[in-house]
Amino acid sequence: MGAGVIFDTKSPISRKGIEPTQVKTIKLITALDNGSANNGTGKGLQKGMLYGKTYTFKVENYTNGDPKDKNVIKWKYKYHSLSQNRWIERYSTKTGEEYSIYLNEKDICGRTLHVVAYINDEMSEGFLKIWCHNRFRWFDRKRFEEELKERTDSKMPWKINQSGTSLCGMACIFYLFAKEQPAGYTKFAKDLFRTGEAQYNTYSVKPATEILDKAINTNGYPMNTGQMPLVDFVTMAGTRNADNPKYKGGDEEFQAINWPPLVVGLCEKLLGYKNVESKGVYNPVKPLATSIMAMKSKIEDINKQLTDGYKLILMVDSDLIQNVWDIKSMDLHWIVLESPIRWDYEPGFFTSKKDEVTFKVYTWGSNTEYLSAPITWTHFMMNYNGYIKVK
Repeated sequence: MGAGVIFDTKSPISRKGIEPTQVKTIKLITALDNGSANNGTGKGLQKGMLYGKTYTFKVENYTNGDPKDKNVIKWKYKYHSLSQNRWIERYSTKTGEEYSIYLNEKDICGRTLHVVAYINDEMSEGFLKIWCHNRFRWFDRKRFEEELKERTDSKMPWKINQSGTSLCGMACIFYLFAKEQPAGYTKFAKDLFRTGEAQYNTYSVKPATEILDKAINTNGYPMNTGQMPLVDFVTMAGTRNADNPKYKGGDEEFQAINWPPLVVGLCEKLLGYKNVESKGVYNPVKPLATSIMAMKSKIEDINKQLTDGYKLILMVDSDLIQNVWDIKSMDLHWIVLESPIRWDYEPGFFTSKKDEVTFKVYTWGSNTEYLSAPITWTHFMMNYNGYIKVK
């Protein structure tokens, strides 16, 4: 560039009076639906969009009068995807003053949708931001996430609670899930809560709308479940309904029962255990008579499985851990054995001088704990059925 050479600069051309019009504001003309306010109280509502519904938007105002040709108006929407950790933008091929969105992307659930109408500047023309409800729209997201962190980050999987339902088998499965694979459990629970679908290993869960639309009571718990925590309803009731659509997510006793094939299948397909075997759970009949030798054999077998590195899910009569003995009924119950079984026994002439059976278990909604008091060997034998072992 030679010295003394001066380049001319053009003065801006005034376009006063001929500025092109732009979209100033847009409005949603479809009614929104209520859902949780997600404020951590379990109460309060907010308006939002629902998956599976169509929403229509319309230009409300322009900056410089209506355009002569309404087909110059273009539309798009965008949202930040949690599954991909990036912004997703969708441009519409349709133009005009009105625009409809059929909300069929599950990834939009639990996110804020940005809808934009523009003529020549998509960055600064009319837009709306609208909340899209989680699929479990009545459940408080903050409470759900707090419960989830208790079971994982705070290492309290024992808080998993079936409450007033018959989902003890589900409780054992998700106790092991949260305890042994907290990252997988967290992703599974969050995906199911937000999008209404989840998959882990080879098992997929897609509960029915009646589960996703479960209402809450005045205390913020799912209706007809006692005080079942939100995260436990999402995971356990959602999974049970996916396997048995007749279970509607309440206190229906028979439909909620977790039969051995289901528990075995979940251990393999959901939890991903390679070695899964069962013993005694397919014929849960109380013995008419038993013996000390049979007791010794069962305890040795159970303890050997723990020594060999297996996790044990026991099928028992609930009388076993309630320290009562009701021979008139069979209340089958799943628990996770957390310690070897200890039997302190000293025979006597007519009766034993000492007979104490103790062990540590997980059973729904309580910390892993020893029995409230030792039980006798006959009490154990009359209420123990068998186990599923996994590793």
